[in-house]
Amino acid sequence: MSRITTQTESVGRLQPSTGDCYNSQDPERVTVTQNASVVSHITPTGTEKPSDSTWEPVSYRFDESTYEALVERLRTAADAVITAIDTELRESLQDQVVEWCALHGFDAPDTTHTRTLLARQAVLNVLLKTTLYERHHQQGDLPSLPPNTREALRRAAKQTENPAFHEYVLDEIVWLANDTDLEPILDARDWLLESGEPAETIGRLYADLMSNDDRQILGQFRTPPYVGSLMRTWAAGDDDCVLDPGMGAGVLSSPFDPQWSVSTDPAHVDGIDRSRLSHLMGTTALTLYGQAHDPRATDFLDLSPDDLRRDVDAIICNPPYTSGDSLPAAYKDQINTQIEQSIESKISARSPLHAYFIYHARQFLSAGDRAVFITPQSFLTTRYGESLKQFLLEMFSIKAFVQFDPAGERIFSDAHTTALITFLEVTPENESADETRFIRVDDSVDEYELRHAVNDGDPGSPDWGNINCIQQTQLDPGKNWEALFSPMDIDTRNLTRLDEFATVHRGKMTGAADFFCLSQAEVDELELDTQYISRLIRQPKLVDGYDFRDKDWETLRERGEDVWLFDPDAIQEIPESIDTFSEQVDSDSSVLPDDDSGTVANLLAYLRDGVIEYGLSGTGALKNRSYWYRPRRQDSPRVLIQNGGRDGFTFLLNETEARNIHNFDGFYDVTVNETELKALLAYLNSGVAEYIVRNYTQTLQGGFEKLGSGAIKQLPVINVTEINDEMTTDLADLFDTLRETARRDGDCESVINRIDTVLQQTL
Repeated sequence: MSRITTQTESVGRLQPSTGDCYNSQDPERVTVTQNASVVSHITPTGTEKPSDSTWEPVSYRFDESTYEALVERLRTAADAVITAIDTELRESLQDQVVEWCALHGFDAPDTTHTRTLLARQAVLNVLLKTTLYERHHQQGDLPSLPPNTREALRRAAKQTENPAFHEYVLDEIVWLANDTDLEPILDARDWLLESGEPAETIGRLYADLMSNDDRQILGQFRTPPYVGSLMRTWAAGDDDCVLDPGMGAGVLSSPFDPQWSVSTDPAHVDGIDRSRLSHLMGTTALTLYGQAHDPRATDFLDLSPDDLRRDVDAIICNPPYTSGDSLPAAYKDQINTQIEQSIESKISARSPLHAYFIYHARQFLSAGDRAVFITPQSFLTTRYGESLKQFLLEMFSIKAFVQFDPAGERIFSDAHTTALITFLEVTPENESADETRFIRVDDSVDEYELRHAVNDGDPGSPDWGNINCIQQTQLDPGKNWEALFSPMDIDTRNLTRLDEFATVHRGKMTGAADFFCLSQAEVDELELDTQYISRLIRQPKLVDGYDFRDKDWETLRERGEDVWLFDPDAIQEIPESIDTFSEQVDSDSSVLPDDDSGTVANLLAYLRDGVIEYGLSGTGALKNRSYWYRPRRQDSPRVLIQNGGRDGFTFLLNETEARNIHNFDGFYDVTVNETELKALLAYLNSGVAEYIVRNYTQTLQGGFEKLGSGAIKQLPVINVTEINDEMTTDLADLFDTLRETARRDGDCESVINRIDTVLQQTL
């Protein structure tokens, strides 16, 4: 199997993404074959690329203003299609439209938003088909496009045997509009031929026509061309057959060099995508590039190696990022059972869709074959990721993980996730895996240099990031692999888990924070008795420093912050079920008699407002509680920790009776005395602990870090019950100094440095 070693032109930091699409489950198999021995590229004049390697194409006329004009044409034509959908959608087409919407995650087709999406997809569909027609016309396969466009496309399907011309539901929709409305789109059919990078342009068109929220539903994010170049040139050579699951616009499997001065096209591409539209996008791009390909409109998870005409040499994949919780339950159960049986191992039921793509891909590969996936990095830290990491360790030589600086420029500009590229090779049976490189990209890096780092990079810190090499046999699937991008040089083997000294829980969900969290002014206006409310620390941003005292709570109350939690004890006369209470409110029946003091009546009035004004009757979290009108109660925590942030984590001593909700984690059932607790807090807020905590967090896009209660329990800490009394006292005193210094806005850094100095005596 050949590998590409040619140095390409320098490229900058991998660009914001151009994502592959993965939608419906039409099982139709389609095939496009071209002469794989001659790869031709279309110039704006329709000429072929000469064999002379010094050839450079003419300048493309497809500039930004041309692109914007094309988008405007598509949107305008879509408006006409929307009108036709409203007035002319025949009953026999309704079922197809409903099925299409369901498979693409859209709402029912009777909403304006959904009709807009359908119309935009339909006009993009006809642009792609007429572009393909123009391509065949330039090659002499078809005559000029006649006035009756729909009939011409039908004839093209027969004459060219190119199934991309076959009709489906979007054709039925788009031809509801008249030719005059569609004429600007038909006249633009040669524009994509001049784009230079048709896969990038088509993917961008789709993204600009669809809202980010609609693409988020199916986890559709565009792969940047330079990312595609890195992935494909590492995985495959020019004699290889490449499998591209979730092909979308074909960015990963298209020729990567926009000037085509270096020929590294695969011999053949098998492109897989469930959506007929996504399939059309990909096959249009690959056809314009002259790339031999065999696309199929099917679910990759239903595909087997026997379904393909050729053996696969490499897989390059940007799978859909749909979370496990967002998948339809029946489909999730089906694929989970199916993949577990195929790999003969248990898979976490929380696994997202992209994890199943990785599991399923293995059966298409033989010894020496390679696979590259671009996914969110969450599986490196999450519980569902343990089974996936175990699978990777057993089935592949994990060559490298490349992480892109979460706090820097986004690879996926419209996805709230940190991008990770996973480089895998199937190791021959008698060979053992070697090193795995954990590569962090913090700054611009040449594509060739990054590919070299994946293959042969030495441990160290080049000016663009960091390379850490770990023997694959040393990787533990139960550990946090994200930490290995920034390796820790503190020996924690003799430290103790934090949960030896306290239990750790996340605060309880209210189900409706705006209803259950109240300010003093609201309590006064509602005339709620104090027996129905408890003191509250609502948000981490309201707390400064390293402790929280009664006077801090009083200050927040005076500022008008939400400092009360509505959590009454059980009231016998109020139904425990919110459904029953809501029915009584809807029927305007009396739920409670007014008592002499009026306190119960005021409580009842607020609960009625909750059902009528806050819509509490539709809140699922309230249906599973012992009684719906009180959040599940837990004691006031001794220590509070915010569970997400960008500036590290503070372990805060709580000296009040105030409770917290879900945005804090807390220490409960603390088994150490006050001095030992303060010594522990000195350690947890030290520079040493800050470094250790980084290895237990999950980093999201934008540099936002999550620290869950499960990770807090595992934190390595000093054993404050075994260190000598003098050190315990010194650390406790330093914690008191730290919190007082913070209250004076003093130099906390110098105090933390003193804590670190003391800790060096025991670490």
